[in-house]
Parts: sequence; structure tokens; C-alpha cells
Amino acid sequence: MGGLNYSKWDNIELSDDSDIEVHPNVDKKSFIRWKQRDIHENREMRRVRRSQLEAEKRTNADAAPVIVQVRDKTQSEGIEYFTREVARLSAGRAERGNKDGPDGPTLDDICLSLFLQVSEDERVKGASSSDRADRIVDVLSWHLGRIDERQKQIDDELAEMDKEDKKKITTDDVREAWSSGGVTHEEKTEEAPRAKTVQTIETLNSPKPEMSPDSDAEEEAPEANELMKQFAALPSALGGVALSTTALPPNAAGLLRVEAFEQARLFLGKHKELLRESYGTTDALMMEAFQAEMSGKREFARQCIEKGLLVQYCTRLGRDGVSLFFQRIVHADGRALMMYINDVLQTYARVASRSADLASKNEPEEQIQLMTEDPSMAVSFNIPDGPPPETITLEGEGTEDLDPEEVRTWLQRRWDIWQEFDPAFRAALESQDLDRVNAVLGKMPVPDAEKVVVQLQEGGILSFRSTEIQDETK
Repeated sequence: MGGLNYSKWDNIELSDDSDIEVHPNVDKKSFIRWKQRDIHENREMRRVRRSQLEAEKRTNADAAPVIVQVRDKTQSEGIEYFTREVARLSAGRAERGNKDGPDGPTLDDICLSLFLQVSEDERVKGASSSDRADRIVDVLSWHLGRIDERQKQIDDELAEMDKEDKKKITTDDVREAWSSGGVTHEEKTEEAPRAKTVQTIETLNSPKPEMSPDSDAEEEAPEANELMKQFAALPSALGGVALSTTALPPNAAGLLRVEAFEQARLFLGKHKELLRESYGTTDALMMEAFQAEMSGKREFARQCIEKGLLVQYCTRLGRDGVSLFFQRIVHADGRALMMYINDVLQTYARVASRSADLASKNEPEEQIQLMTEDPSMAVSFNIPDGPPPETITLEGEGTEDLDPEEVRTWLQRRWDIWQEFDPAFRAALESQDLDRVNAVLGKMPVPDAEKVVVQLQEGGILSFRSTEIQDETK
């Protein structure tokens, strides 16, 4: 029979009933209380220190890619890029009144502080204007090396703390294994009634079932409030991109106004309710985009889509979606930015196309109709009896100056015009019913109807006081 293993008790911390030996002049109970307090204080200090180290590690991990990007861009584009980046970060902090964020300095603040240190570094200040960009790259690389070293130190210190914590059993290590309790049985729910197939006879003007208030609420289109419209009206990152553009190449980031994202971020920081799913910002702005496009406000329509998708991206990225979104948009390699921008452009193209289709369906069809200036006047149609005779004899007052041959030519032209008309239109003219004539004209394409009216006048078939052709729509 093997011996019992008591090694698991080696990690138990001192308790008030521990059998310990103390100096005769020291009160045992007081010593135990002091020892307990010391244990708890050291444990709390380690917990605080761990939290600080983990926060520093996360900050370094977030800042390193930004510094690498600025270093590489400065190396390729020169000191102008570094200067622009410092100016952009300084302007963002100035807009916040040179104050830190709610959780302390933001990532932009940390990077700005580092870049200002680089600008004041003796290696940079002492360099000539032609070598200053290279010195900035060298100093940034040196700082990146320091960050890597610090990350290793943090990892070592955290590993040492983990090792120290595992030496003793604490209440943080206690896990509940079994506990007694009753079993909660799921309440039985009534089975939903099955749908029955019923044969019905549909009649004209059949009464429609009344809609419940809930169904009305579900079908009600979301409406953008004033706050959403203010957010949409913020400067657009697409200010330099034509409305007809449906996609941008990966290297087109220079066409965008990246500073617009900072204004959007500050606005969302002041109005966090826009990010709540129950607030319905994205749906409301999409509907506002349709309405703006239908009203001819195309720029504002695309801005609504831009801001609506921005909110959607932030909410889908989780609890830290806002910071993650803007970090990837502004500081990453540009792929996330172009994916978002092309999503905006393609969504706007669909909205514009759909709006154009709806507008064309709702637009009244243009028609040519015959009307009189005076409603009391009647319109009549002089229908030719047939082709002119071979010989024409002119009789009566006022015919002395007429040439029989010219009269015959005009009558022949009049008959030819009549013969060119469609049989349905000739039948309408013979009926002397203006509404019937206009009905046939309304079915013709506008150019064809205009030609027909000119022929009616040319052949003397149309007879009314005014010869003006009015174009009206029904």
C-alpha cells in the first residue's frame, strides 16, 4: 500500500488557525492578522501591476503598426508625409481641447507624443534638410526596437507573476464542482395551431382583413431624425470622387479625404446613441438616401449611405468596434479603407439605379392632344371625298385669281395625306369625335403624333380657330 501524498497542501496560504511559532513577546493573533493583511496587500499589488502591464502591452501592440507605417511612408515620400501626419494628429487633439479620452490618452495621442519626441531629437534637429527624412526613419526604427524590447520584458514579468501566483492557492483558484439544487423543468407551452387548408372563392371588392397595429409598426419605414441628418451632413471622405464612380482601385486612397473620418469619430463619441442597434441609424439613413436621391439631392444621398454603412461597420466589429474601425481605416495598409469605400460606392449605385427606375415609372407619359383656345368652340375635321378629278372648273366669287392646276395639286396632296393615315385614325376623324381622335393620338409616339397634326393642318383636314399645338401630360 503506497503512502499518502500531502504535497497539495504545500500551496495553502497561512490562516488564522495555523500552527505557527512566534516570539514570546509577539501576540500570536496579531501576528497572524498582520501576515494575512500582508498577503492580501501583495496579492492586490500584483493584480494592479498585471493590469498595468497588460494595458501597456496592448498599447504597444497597437502603436507599433502605426509607427511602422509612418516610418515606411516617410522613407518613400519624404519628410512631407511625416509633417502632414504630425499636423493631422495635432489638429485632432486640438479639436478635443487638448484633453485625453475618457479612458486616458488615445492611440493618436500616444503616437503624436512619440512623433513630437522624434522631431525634437538631436539626431533629427542637427541633420540637414536633405538628410532629415533619413534621420527620422532611423529614430523611428530605434523606437520600434525599444518597443520590441519592452514587449519582451513585459512577457517575462507576466510569466514570473504567473509562476508566483501558482505557488499559493487563493480564492481566485476556487471553482465550484458540484452543488445541490432543484432541477428547473421547462414549462410546457401550448402547441401553435397548425395551418389549415381552406378553399375560398375570391370576389371583386372582397373585404381585406384588418391589419393589426403590430403589423403596421413592422412595415413602417424608418425615418431619420435630426441627429442622424446632422451626422450624415458631416464632410464626406468621397468629396473628390464623382457620383458616377462605382469602384476605386486599391491605390486610389489619395483621392479620399481621410480627415473626414476623424470628424465622424468625434461626432459618434458625443452621440453614442447612434451606435445602438435599437436606434436604427443605418436603416433610417438608407431610407433617407432613397428620398434624397428621388429629390435630386444626390450628394447628400451618398453621404447618408456613407455614414449609414460606417455605423453598420462599427457595430458589427463588437464592443470596441468604433476604435477598431477607425484604426483600420486610417492606420492600416489601406485595404480596409478601400473595401469600405467601394461598399459605399456600390450601394449608392444600386440606390441611384432603383430611384431612377421608380422615377421613370411615376413620371407621366408625354402625349400630343388637340385642344381649342376657346372651350366653347367645336373642332371639326374636313374629310376628303376622294382624289381630285382630271379637270377642275373653278366657279364663284373669288376664284378668278386661282390656278386650276395648283388647286388640283393641293387636292391631290390632301388626298395623299388622308391615305397615309392609319385606318383607325381615319375612322376616328370620320366620327368627328375629338375625344376619340385624341385617344388615338395619345397612343402614338410624340414625334409621330406631331407629324400627324402637321399633316392635318397641311391638308386642311383640321379646322378650328387656333392652330397652336399644345403639349400636355395626363
